[in-house]
Formats: sequence, structure tokens, C-alpha cells
Amino acid sequence: MRIDLRGAIVPDGEQWIYDWYGIPAVSPKRIMQQIDKAISSNEKELIVNINSPGGSVYAASEIWTHIKKFSGDSVAEITGVCASAASIIAMATKRTVIAPVGALMIHNASTIAQGDYREMEAMKQLLIKTNEAIMQTYKVKTKKSYDELKKMMDAETWMNAQQAVEHGFVDDIMFTEDVEVVASAQMAQDFGSNGLLPKAVIDKMRKLLARDPNLVVNNNVSLTSEQEAVEGEEKLMDVKELESKHPDVVEQIRNNAKEEAIAAERQRIQEIENIALPGFEEIVNKAKFETGMTAAETALQLLNAQTQQRTTKLVNIQQDASLLNGIEGHDAPTNNDDNEIDALVNKVLGNGVK
Repeated sequence: MRIDLRGAIVPDGEQWIYDWYGIPAVSPKRIMQQIDKAISSNEKELIVNINSPGGSVYAASEIWTHIKKFSGDSVAEITGVCASAASIIAMATKRTVIAPVGALMIHNASTIAQGDYREMEAMKQLLIKTNEAIMQTYKVKTKKSYDELKKMMDAETWMNAQQAVEHGFVDDIMFTEDVEVVASAQMAQDFGSNGLLPKAVIDKMRKLLARDPNLVVNNNVSLTSEQEAVEGEEKLMDVKELESKHPDVVEQIRNNAKEEAIAAERQRIQEIENIALPGFEEIVNKAKFETGMTAAETALQLLNAQTQQRTTKLVNIQQDASLLNGIEGHDAPTNNDDNEIDALVNKVLGNGVK
């Protein structure tokens, strides 16, 4: 049985993103399904075709482990480049061969980290231990010492077919005829030295799904052992199927949606409070906690309530004024202040007193 290991080596949870963009990639689950089928079918030989710039060390380790479980004959055929984490997988088979124009590269494990000196020291130790684990797989195949392998990994060593055989990483060159070598590093230029998509692209896809949970995803990653992927075939995955096969992605979508909903609700309530008017608390409270109206809708309702309130006041004033219409009119009173003063003086002093 032949299985292809082409493109970047990625974790299971990221395989569908590469499928979405149509970028060659392989994850442990995809390889393990095919190996399980070979084991259940009592296949006598397993051929692993490798053309990969590498990727996740831990994903490669998982694939390496599963290849080791195959009890029949196994051979790794390096038909193009076998670099970084992909070189670990090439060490898993009983025999490794390489095309005349093939290349193999080994280097130190690397990662991106942040934090204080303690976290940096912890990450340093993790990388050292990871390098030691990788060297162990190389040591079994090449019989080289740790010191030799460390120097090669520190130097990021590229080997052509002949050099890979001389260093013991490969058992034989696949063809005997001479072939002119024309090397191309286009894949490394497009995606990075290990063929992985930039983290920004991965994050962008996750945010896209968070904004639109009903997005239909092109995916042929999670196939059963009886249903292998056919190259070029597209499989439509709806939300229900995505939830079943990628629960971690769905959970992240839900969490993102929840956070965005909470932020939007807080902003809505704040906007309503900013336009609240004294005397209209009932409308404001209903908008905030019952009806779910937007600030614009609430403002319109407040305006209508204000208009109605003013109209009612005007009607009441007119009704109160109508009572004055029943009072009869009279002549305006004359100014008799002087006569009243004279009468008061005569009353006090008596008439005719001078």
C-alpha cells in the first residue's frame, strides 16, 4: 500500500484550513487512517512517499509512531524534499530511499515564545529536550554520535541524495541513471522554511468562522478508513458535521461569538443610557432589559413620548383657559385715589376745617 506525505505536516485541528486554501498538507489523523487500513487489510508492504518541507515536530512524531506499528515491510521514498520534521518520518520505515534529485535537511527545533526570563529558560529546555528526542531517531538510523548529529543540526545541514546516503540517513538512491539536478525552493519561499501557513493566516480563518458560524467548509480531512480522499474531490461540510468532526473549532466559534455578543450588549445599553431623559425611566428600562431595542429605536420612542407629553400639556392649558370664557365683562375701574384721600381727611378733621 502506498500513502502520500506531501506538503506541510500540521496538527489535526489545522488540516481543514490547508484544505480550504487547496494547499498540500498532511496531519497525523489522515496518515493514521490509511495505515490502519493497511494493517486491517493485512498488507505486506507500506510505501511512504515523502515530499515535504516539514512542520510540526509533534505531529511528525505521531506519524512516526504509527508507521512503526506496521509489522510488514516498509519503505520511505523521498521523491522531492524531506526537510525538518519530515526527516523524522523518513527514519520510521525499515528502509529509506531517495530520488537522485531529492534533498534531505535536518536542523534544530524552533518555536515562537514570549514571557519573562523564567518562561524563556523553560522554553529553552523544552527545545533542547526536543532536539535530543529528534537526534535519537537519527542515531538509530545513522549510527552517528550525539555530538556529530548536534553539529549537523546546529548548522542546518542540507544533503543531496549522495550525501544523505553517505551520512546514513538514506539506504539507497532510487534510480541509477544520471539526472541533471535543478533545485527549486519555491515552496519554502511561499510558505516559510517549513511549509507551514503563517499564524496570521490560521487566525484569520478562525476569525472568519467566528463571524459566520454557518460558513460552509470545503473539507476532505476526516475520512473513514473505508473512504479515502480522492485528489481533487471536494466534500461539503455543514455546521452539524463540522461540530461532529471538529468540536474544538466549534467550541472556539461559540466562545468567540459569546464574547462578541456580551460586548455588543454592553455597548447597546451604554448608548441607551447616554440618551436617557428624566421622566422617561420606564421607556429606558424596557429598552435596556426587556425589548432589546437599539439606541436609535429608543431615541425615536423617547421623541414620540416627548411630543405626546407636550401635546397633552397644551390641551390641558386650553381646557383650563376655557373656564374664563363664562365670566361677564365690566368697565375698567377708574382711578379714584384722590377722592378717597379727600374723604378720609374730611372724616378725620371734620368738614369745613381749614
